[in-house]
Amino acid sequence: MKRKFLSSIGIIIGIVIINVIISAQVSEKEAFASALKKLRAEHRQLPKQDDDPETSIRQVFLENAIRITFNDLREYRFSRKANNPIPEKLKALQGKEVSLAGYMIPMSEALDVTEFMLVQVPFFGCCYSVPPEPNETVMVKMQKGKSTPYVYSPIRVTGKFKIEETKIDGFVVSVYEIEASQVKETDPKDKDVMQHQAGTPTPNGF
Repeated sequence: MKRKFLSSIGIIIGIVIINVIISAQVSEKEAFASALKKLRAEHRQLPKQDDDPETSIRQVFLENAIRITFNDLREYRFSRKANNPIPEKLKALQGKEVSLAGYMIPMSEALDVTEFMLVQVPFFGCCYSVPPEPNETVMVKMQKGKSTPYVYSPIRVTGKFKIEETKIDGFVVSVYEIEASQVKETDPKDKDVMQHQAGTPTPNGF
């Protein structure tokens, strides 16, 4: 009898221990599942990050630049005869980091381009094309040591803005300059590109 009693007690203790172990494992699993659920909820609330770190840096960089368009640049009615004043809005951009979309016209190089004209829409210089006015072009000079390949599609230039005349053969071809730190292809559906291609009225009908 005594042996059976001790055996029964042993079985009961074993069952209790097993139940305690199982309960502990279930508690750990529930705690883990709860923590995982919390982490997933927090992750969903975080802003999405680009998988490409260079792209992420570029997005932040562009956010810090002032977005301007050719409509802004045309507000300065350049004329030697009228001697029109430069709008305060454009004066305030002097030396600031800006971002401007347009098309590239290389000055000489076709591969490692260090200087080029930025215009609103593609311009091929044929006899049927009306050349843009000096307030409708931007002279872009890459930062020292930097260059860019020729890009025939729309681009976005980011860099330091200057009100600076550029002359070719004695003629003023541009009254603006950007010291570019970045030149990147942009989406043809970029809202600035689409606005430019929509045929926005210009002073000379270009």
